[in-house]
Amino acid sequence: MMRYELHAIIAGPEALGPIVEQCRHARAVLLDGADLAMVPLCEELYGSIDLAGFRVDPESGFDRLSSGVAAMITAASRHGVVVYLEADYRGDVGRQTAAVWLDCQVVYGPRLLVPTERFPDDGSSPFCEALRYLGVQAVAGADEFVMLGLGRHRSTEQWCAAGIRL
Repeated sequence: MMRYELHAIIAGPEALGPIVEQCRHARAVLLDGADLAMVPLCEELYGSIDLAGFRVDPESGFDRLSSGVAAMITAASRHGVVVYLEADYRGDVGRQTAAVWLDCQVVYGPRLLVPTERFPDDGSSPFCEALRYLGVQAVAGADEFVMLGLGRHRSTEQWCAAGIRL
């Protein structure tokens, strides 16, 4: 059974630049069809910014969104919209969660799609809704996830391996 797993921060270069500058483990990956990039939250990066024991409310559905990660995203949102995404799927069963920050405020989410919910086919998944805040638009049957090429890799670690220092 195919697995898809992702923990990532997505934004324009002006918002991601300070994250990459401050965190030696941060690697940016340019995304398809937009002036956007992703910083995958790989183990090394997560370990360097996590504030152990300070988790965001588990009801949010996030695994790696600690207060340290949230503080970094909040600061970056001074420079533009910042999206944080998490997914873990095995075949068609899994979950996805998204949140969006702008001007140091959460403006969307956290929104969770749990394994017991039917995956929406109308573009209302947490990922698609969050990506619209970055100006990503579905085109000719390809949703926002597809437009950015977020299926290019199947795991956060694969995304980390593809990343570069800005």
